[in-house]
Amino acid sequence: MDNKRMLRYFFVMILTVGLFGFTQVSQVQAKGAGFTVSAELPDNQYDDSLSSFDLLMKPGQQQTLKVTIENLENTNQKIKASANTGYTSQSGFESFNKHHLGDLTTAAYRFDQIFDGSQMIDLKPHQAKTVTFQVTMPDKAYQGILEGALYFKNTKADSVQQTNQAGFNIKNYYAMAIGVILREHANTHVQPDLKLRQIRVSEHNDVHEPAVLAKLENTQPATTGRMTINAQVARKKDLKTLFGYKSGNHSMATKSHFEYAIPLGNRWINPGKYHLHLVAQSKQQTWTFERDFEISTGQALQMNRKNKQVWWIWLIILLLILFIIVLVTTYYLGYRRRKKQDEKQLNNQNPRQ
Repeated sequence: MDNKRMLRYFFVMILTVGLFGFTQVSQVQAKGAGFTVSAELPDNQYDDSLSSFDLLMKPGQQQTLKVTIENLENTNQKIKASANTGYTSQSGFESFNKHHLGDLTTAAYRFDQIFDGSQMIDLKPHQAKTVTFQVTMPDKAYQGILEGALYFKNTKADSVQQTNQAGFNIKNYYAMAIGVILREHANTHVQPDLKLRQIRVSEHNDVHEPAVLAKLENTQPATTGRMTINAQVARKKDLKTLFGYKSGNHSMATKSHFEYAIPLGNRWINPGKYHLHLVAQSKQQTWTFERDFEISTGQALQMNRKNKQVWWIWLIILLLILFIIVLVTTYYLGYRRRKKQDEKQLNNQNPRQ
């Protein structure tokens, strides 16, 4: 994904079920979506080279944003449109597919608060419509940016895919979004700032395997831009790296957080004290974090039990347990046999008178 920070602004986003792609063409069509969307840029567009909304506004200002949507199919379509605040997905990318974010963002103002409500758009075959979105900026002056998107979702699920979990499936749908940035200052730009909030271990995460999870939070109303994240985990006593993970093209939305997963792979994890070294780097900034953490006996057992790559260790443990049981049983039976033999010999030496 090509997410923009501060002066390299926004995009038009195409996505299909959580897979997000961005472009800056004036008209956008996702393969199979059956419709296109394009923004009608107003006079207060901050960057005229973009085809998404990047607007310079004043406190309390009201404005109507216009988007043209066209049905490319020979059948009727019903599209749900909403203004959504940006957040950071579990995979560590900017996302815009949720209308109500809960604790996924700490933004002072969310799009569901400053925009009018969601709307349903009925399109006849090959019909084009201009739809409007009313936005009202907060009365109080705002530093940084308000970031989100106008999100258009085809309400008809395209297909249903079975998963490997009984009773669960995935509904595929088509959706597109036009990025929106609202700012009040043309020459003053807030810089993003990352914090490492907590470290935990879990098998429930984006990599779907046992992993150490480092929770990163962008505390500022500014996007990070594209980042590379490199993390290593070591035993605290010698700081020798045991395992690590490096990945690129991450990006964080304003005032949001996510957990960066560092998978164990086929490693056996022991309880004890560990150390995390994590570096997140964009083109403009670098954040380095050093943090000690502890893995309890129960957590280690749970992680190792879920790690299918180390089944042979469990086999060795099972064989050792069986060997101990056999050894104890053999000793007990041998002890009873010797005891009976000793009693018999004693009786033979002292016959009854």
